[in-house]
Amino acid sequence: MRSLLERPTYLGLTRRRLQTLYLVAAVGLAGLVPLMLFAGFWIRAELGKGQRDVEMLLDSRASALFHQVEAEVERQISALHALSALPTLDSGSEGFDETAGRMTRAMPHWTSLSLVDAATGRVVRATRTEEADAPDPESLRQAVQSRKAQIETRPGLARTGGGIHIYVPVVRNDAVALVLLMTFNALNIQDIVLAQSRNTPFTALVLDSRNRILANSSSPQPIGTDAPPAFRQAITGRNTGLFQSDLDGEPMASAFRRSRLTGWVVIASISRRESDRLMTGTALATTAAGAVSLLLAGILAVFIVHTVMERRVSEERLAASRTLGELDARLLATTQEALGEQRKAASEREVLLREIYHRVKNNLQIVQSLLRLGSRDLQAEQREPFESAVRRIGAMARVHTLLYNSPDLASIDFKDYLEELLKELSEGFGAGERGIESVLDANAMRMPLDTAVPLAFIAVEILTNAYKHAFPKGRTGQITVQVSRDDGNALLRIRDDGIGIGPDSAAKRRLGLTIVRKLVQQIGGTLEEPPPGSSVFTVRFPVEPDRPATPAAPAPVEA
Repeated sequence: MRSLLERPTYLGLTRRRLQTLYLVAAVGLAGLVPLMLFAGFWIRAELGKGQRDVEMLLDSRASALFHQVEAEVERQISALHALSALPTLDSGSEGFDETAGRMTRAMPHWTSLSLVDAATGRVVRATRTEEADAPDPESLRQAVQSRKAQIETRPGLARTGGGIHIYVPVVRNDAVALVLLMTFNALNIQDIVLAQSRNTPFTALVLDSRNRILANSSSPQPIGTDAPPAFRQAITGRNTGLFQSDLDGEPMASAFRRSRLTGWVVIASISRRESDRLMTGTALATTAAGAVSLLLAGILAVFIVHTVMERRVSEERLAASRTLGELDARLLATTQEALGEQRKAASEREVLLREIYHRVKNNLQIVQSLLRLGSRDLQAEQREPFESAVRRIGAMARVHTLLYNSPDLASIDFKDYLEELLKELSEGFGAGERGIESVLDANAMRMPLDTAVPLAFIAVEILTNAYKHAFPKGRTGQITVQVSRDDGNALLRIRDDGIGIGPDSAAKRRLGLTIVRKLVQQIGGTLEEPPPGSSVFTVRFPVEPDRPATPAAPAPVEA
């Protein structure tokens, strides 16, 4: 058998053609070497870009969660600052109990609210004594000296609803004598972390200033324990950055941010398997493009242009997503700040309105006292006008007392008013000693101020006449007051089983009945007067449907 070189032809090709084909193949292979090197470097660069994409996405997730947690803490501090500015904290323990009770009902994630003596560190008052924790001396000292909010975490309490303590100094006359201590449920931070990590391949972790786990979106690391050593080592001495670590044998890529307000660290992580899966699509496309580039330079150029354009679009989308996330976090923080200012303004307006009611009531009581003093030296028949004026002024004072303690500052419960009025008039006219029984048949019914004051005068006039004139010469009996609703109207009916109204008694009651008629007209109602021999007065007047009272801020207790 002759060799290939000794044959004149091979597969129909002459030796010269075989040599030409060999040279072409050698040149082609030589040309593929730099092309393969170029493709290798290009693929490596594209894979590096995919890694940077994951890092940028990690940083964006950590930033979004950081702003969410920061905004939530600032919201709690703003609420405490508004509470510390209320004058009810200066009115003693009763004022604090009422104010703190309303605040904890409005903020259900507050587990306790305490008032701490700044000098001794002793808890003066607390909403829930059994759940109130002893204040941390160092945090208390820093709050007093800096006059700024201080935050202390106790993650070991998170399972029972405690965990985060916020100290806010109560500044009065440029001095700090008291400090508000609020225990904030750490599970609220856990809910924010879970909401941010739901339906994503990312896990989130929040560490307190002592590198203890405050919130965690995954179960391997329980809340309240120390952070993994790899995490603590990576974040020590740094406020932000990226790091690689192993968590329970799983390689992780993480980004973190440290808060200047709380000292907490927010960490967003993703496993290497998940990050590789995110980069798989780009890697496959790049590898395919590189393989095609080895065959056709033209197709390679097309794929290069396509990949570059796709990369630019991806970067722009990622930058836009990151910007939108930061804007969303800033908007949330701004909204929370605006809400805090709005609550503070509403609280100040309510305090001012209550102060006005309180002063009006006090002024009316002063007028009553002056009238009583002025009538002390008069004869019994001369004191009657003074006593009538005292009772009428007392009717207005009682309305302002109920308004002062009303949750909405605009209406009173007319049933409560009638109960106090009957008790006062019964004692004033000696009804018990005279054998006169006072009966109230009424359900709770809220009345606005414009209706409550005239009704108060009407009830005082009719009841005063009944106690004075209906039971002469030791006669006993019963006075009944009824209040009911009837198709958009309300009925006030006052009756007694005394001697009834006769011609003589009608003349004596003329001034009182004239006042009653004018007041009934003022509220747009009608008055049914009793016939001779009877004493049943019925006042029918329009009322609005009952609306539930919605207190806007804690109401002070009357001093």
